[in-house]
Amino acid sequence: MATRAGKHTIILTQHTPSYQTRSYMDFPSVGAGMDALVKMYEHKLKELNPGINNITYDISDLYNYLDTLHDICALVMDPQSNKYDPKDKEWLKSKIFQHLKGQAQG
Repeated sequence: MATRAGKHTIILTQHTPSYQTRSYMDFPSVGAGMDALVKMYEHKLKELNPGINNITYDISDLYNYLDTLHDICALVMDPQSNKYDPKDKEWLKSKIFQHLKGQAQG
């Protein structure tokens, strides 16, 4: 049986109300998806602040970024039912926090 961290995860995003900004990313695990969301935010920070080499932020800044997206959600594979379970933005925020906390505790 697969662990929660090893569940295939699809993250669906829509950056603006325009349908052309819809995209998806898929990952072998929830943790890999959370890493990608953090990197997506860090990339946006670098894009907005090209002259700053060392940018710092806290979890609330990351949450605020997620809130600026028109839509974001995830589909996480449940190996027992062999279907994807939908997860909302608040679930993603919680998982990002848990993931980063786990990395900090090393």
